[in-house]
Amino acid sequence: MHLFKNIFGVLIITTSLLPACKQKEAAIEEEVAARIKTSVTVVEPIRQSLTDYLQLNGNTVFQKKLVIRANITGYIIDMNWKVGDRIKSGSVFCSIRTKEQDALINLDQQEPSLKQFQQPIKITTSGAGFITTVNYTKGDFINEGDILATITEPSSLMLLVNVPYEYNRYVYNGRTCQVQLPDGKKINAAITLSIPVIDASSQTQQFFIHLPLNEQLPENMNLLVRIPMEEKKNALCLPLQAIQTNEIQDEFWVMKLVNDSLAIRIPITVGIQNDSLKEIISGVAINDKIVLKGGYGLTDSSLVNVEKE
Repeated sequence: MHLFKNIFGVLIITTSLLPACKQKEAAIEEEVAARIKTSVTVVEPIRQSLTDYLQLNGNTVFQKKLVIRANITGYIIDMNWKVGDRIKSGSVFCSIRTKEQDALINLDQQEPSLKQFQQPIKITTSGAGFITTVNYTKGDFINEGDILATITEPSSLMLLVNVPYEYNRYVYNGRTCQVQLPDGKKINAAITLSIPVIDASSQTQQFFIHLPLNEQLPENMNLLVRIPMEEKKNALCLPLQAIQTNEIQDEFWVMKLVNDSLAIRIPITVGIQNDSLKEIISGVAINDKIVLKGGYGLTDSSLVNVEKE
């Protein structure tokens, strides 16, 4: 009986000590958490003019292509041109000998007057440019009307852009735009021609942009076309890196620094943007300090350690 009382007393003492231990552990955890701070950098909003661009993909095309056709049936006996060669207007592309001329070879010795008909027929070009296709070679038999080669005129280089009709108020003849090459180079240009036809399947309209003559670009190159849609002057802006959003991008927020070590979550309303900045319509003031780096994943009222950029 005495042993039972002793065991019962020990259990009572142990049970009474458990809540105190848990409270002490919780206090230690809170103290450790308070000491842990996330390193961040901060930035202040700036005022700057912003332009919102419509970005479209375009392809380079040569509008003017000339074909060299055979004007007689026969055999090609002389042709020294190849793909990539530049050719001038009026140049002799090839010479053709007909079957009738071959038949007269043995007769012209007996009748000298027939020798004048032995001269091959020369095929000349009606335009200048560089040769993009050659369909026949020396010795081939060709028929009248066959396409011997294709000549592309470099000055006819254009940029073709298919524009959804919903943007017709922004895209029109004479509209200035910016063309960006794959290497990052930017070219200022303007829309010069439009086709008044809508594609039935994609509901897009074709527009052509004339590129400067000094830009020697190949055909079928994909380029980025930027057309200004909206411009705002003296807009309050933040770097894109400082702005956070959800998966469907219908909510935006920033982490604002208060008391030099506390970051709180501030909902914001955004406007237009460029490559690096986004307009802030509401939620942020000009002198606020906003977390730039290290803010991703921070919860509201997180302790932070501000580092210099």
